Amino acid sequence: MSDVLKAKINKRFVDSAMPPETGDTRIWDIELRGFMLRISSSGRKTYCVKYRVNRQQRWMTIGEHGLPWTPEAARNRAREVITEATKGVDLSETPSERAKSLAGKGGLVIAKAMRDATIGQLFELYFRDGPNDKPLKRESSWLVDATSYKRHIKPLLDDVVAKDIRPSDLAAWQRDIADGKTSQDVKTGPRGRSIVKGGPSAASRGLRCLSAMFSWAIWREILETNPCSKVQKLRDNRRERSMTTEEAQRLWNVLEEAQAAWVVAPNYANIIRLIMLTGARRNEITELNWSEVDIERSRLVLPPIRTKMGSQNKSRTIILSEQARTILEGLPRSGPYVFMSQISGNFRALGLMYSCLRFPVNRSWGSTRLGLKSGNLRASLTYVFMTCAIALQHSRSKMVHRCI
Repeated sequence: MSDVLKAKINKRFVDSAMPPETGDTRIWDIELRGFMLRISSSGRKTYCVKYRVNRQQRWMTIGEHGLPWTPEAARNRAREVITEATKGVDLSETPSERAKSLAGKGGLVIAKAMRDATIGQLFELYFRDGPNDKPLKRESSWLVDATSYKRHIKPLLDDVVAKDIRPSDLAAWQRDIADGKTSQDVKTGPRGRSIVKGGPSAASRGLRCLSAMFSWAIWREILETNPCSKVQKLRDNRRERSMTTEEAQRLWNVLEEAQAAWVVAPNYANIIRLIMLTGARRNEITELNWSEVDIERSRLVLPPIRTKMGSQNKSRTIILSEQARTILEGLPRSGPYVFMSQISGNFRALGLMYSCLRFPVNRSWGSTRLGLKSGNLRASLTYVFMTCAIALQHSRSKMVHRCI
């Protein structure tokens, strides 16, 4: 460094300033303390700012002279950096680094530090702090969001500044996912792989995940608007159907035959039976805890964290039929879960694969592939209950009318 000078840094002065023969020259602004113009021997002119954060001296390079960094724009940026530094916020750090350094401080301080964050940096903070901010959101829902982000949001939107994204950008992104732009074949382990295809359903889930993150960022006062609210979601390609009476009877009979022949384990057979008899969701049965079973009152009482109504802090009560109650009464209580894993004797819930409902067994049961999922069992029972309820209500109205 050859000289240290002070001057009023404006366009005329910067344009006329001559580069040194060797090293660089630092010219300090007389209007804003800490603001500086650095001129190198190559003729490059750069705006910088010197400041202190928590008693530590820091330097930040604002940018090279020229568009967009005019002397006034650079001075305004330097003033912003110095002002935030007095509040303990270092704008030279990335938003995610700022959020980590400010962990434990007020939410408003973190919000200001993250206002220029990219979508990837916001998701990092969302997955870190979101579970504490949304205690009623189920763990499985967080896993679905994490998968949607990793497979479809991160590849296309990770480096986009969140506050600058427009609804038209998200509509184009949604269409790219539907067209399979994020499709890939991912190796997940020594023997595992995940084939990501994209499609309308994946695009719709991704948009819901992104919208949830934006809504959380608005609640945290990081962002002001949710652009996802102005984007029309694609329809999921869901194929819902109900079982016929013949199919239900056929499935029930095959369960008994397969269990008797030890082709299907008793736990798996009982899980499917309880789903058919109660209309519960798959995870509500596979992860059923004995503390949630009330045999005396013939009901299951699921806490909010285990139901889709959890966001409204509501428990779910499922009435048990005589058959469902008999099944539960006949099960051994070998741990906290109704259906225990047989792997290493660990106390954890027994998982159920969708393929179990298609019965991958020997040829004698080859005709039992109904192409059903647990949701179809629930839809079938719901349809029966609605039909019976309408008929019962009609009968009661007739009886009351006759009594009158």
